Amino acid sequence: MKSGNRTGIVGSELDGLRNKKWKRELMLDGSHNHDPSQHVEAHSFARKLSQSEQVLVAKLYSQNMLPHNILVTIKEQNPESRSIKKDIYNVIQKIKNEMRVGETPMQVLEHLLFSKEYVYYTREDPATNVVKEVFFVHPKSYEMWRAFPHVLMIDVTYKTNMYRLPFVQVVGVTSTHQVFCVAHAFVSKEQKENFVCVLLKIKGMLQKCMEPRVIVTDRDKALMNACDKIFSDTSKYICRWHIHENISKHCKASLTDEGWANFKYSWSVLCEFPTPDVYQYNFNPLYERLV
Repeated sequence: MKSGNRTGIVGSELDGLRNKKWKRELMLDGSHNHDPSQHVEAHSFARKLSQSEQVLVAKLYSQNMLPHNILVTIKEQNPESRSIKKDIYNVIQKIKNEMRVGETPMQVLEHLLFSKEYVYYTREDPATNVVKEVFFVHPKSYEMWRAFPHVLMIDVTYKTNMYRLPFVQVVGVTSTHQVFCVAHAFVSKEQKENFVCVLLKIKGMLQKCMEPRVIVTDRDKALMNACDKIFSDTSKYICRWHIHENISKHCKASLTDEGWANFKYSWSVLCEFPTPDVYQYNFNPLYERLV
């Protein structure tokens, strides 16, 4: 690097802490302020994939190979390659962008669902024509759902996609305790109205005599209210894992390591009791000990 004038951003220490402000100062020293890189992989130009390697990535990606396995394949063919997994992801993202040229995100999603033979539905706001929900289900999931409709587990995840939309995942359970995907949906808001529309589509996949006996959710009030409206005769429960996570979030800090370990053991034993009477009998001492 050549020496010369350059501008750096430094914090005004005391004022920055008090007022959260920054100021610019002219830095006359243009020398490096860090040690040189120990590994050539730190520089992207040294990790750049060749044209033939990029073609190979595209071919393997089209065959649904995972990025990690693609990287292993490249290093097997070229042991001198300095590429890392991030470079594979960058090439895949470039491929995806080229596939989406001229298409909106909704068009891309519909094309994907159609090509994979999903059955899907959308609901638009009549005033703005903006899509409110996208519900989709695979034909094999439809068959499984009609064969095992007794237990329904619904979970809503947030901020897991680039559009920050709530993603609804609906899961069923077979007679051998194996889980399978029933349906999925993107919703614009986590409100009762949106969840009601999703549950109506799920209910429409079944006959009246095939409605689920048990529904398990997290403690999402809007989702729970929607379940009460659409499946009024079904027993509803809160997921034990979500309960445990909530307890850990609010209680773990107030206990010692030994106290937390003892509580976890007592709680896990308590949850295994088979009848309400036995559960309540053992719950009371645990409650009194904590209070």
